[in-house]
Amino acid sequence: MIRQADSPGHEVIDNQILVLLHRHRRLTFLTLADALPLYTWQSLFAALNRLRTLDHVELLPLAADYEVIWRSGREGASVLPKGAYLQV
Repeated sequence: MIRQADSPGHEVIDNQILVLLHRHRRLTFLTLADALPLYTWQSLFAALNRLRTLDHVELLPLAADYEVIWRSGREGASVLPKGAYLQV
């Protein structure tokens, strides 16, 4: 299977998630979905999977949700170019 390059749109959603997690450190998936209503659950899970692969976040299963935890060792790491600013 050939992996396609991430589109610029992926960088935006990934960075929005990182900004929220930088502020809150831990969120449930449902809270994250409420905070970013423009995105489908599928696109949020895809972004979280990309961020998990890059060791930016951890996902912990809960009874009816997931807890998303920001990996503090990755502070300052962003998927946007240096100097880019994104407000959520």
